[in-house]
Amino acid sequence: MFRFGIIAVVSSLVISACSLPKMTYAEALAFCQDKADAAAGPQGEVELSVGTGGTNASFSISVSDSFIRGDDPAIVYETCMNELSQNGQISGVSE
Repeated sequence: MFRFGIIAVVSSLVISACSLPKMTYAEALAFCQDKADAAAGPQGEVELSVGTGGTNASFSISVSDSFIRGDDPAIVYETCMNELSQNGQISGVSE
């Protein structure tokens, strides 16, 4: 009986770990918009700071696989929203 309890607890932990994260409708919109923006072109970031130790500058650039494949950003956005909806990852009321 004790062994069955351990198996049940471990199984429920594994199943809950595999569940997809939930997000609000607004979070889903922002997430999919970020994916569409990444498909539109390379994303860059420049950071400058001044402190007691002197100045510091950094630069980063990222290129998404959607951009490399030449995917249409509008289709990337629609596909993202459809997948999140079909997987039940969007919680709350849509706006």
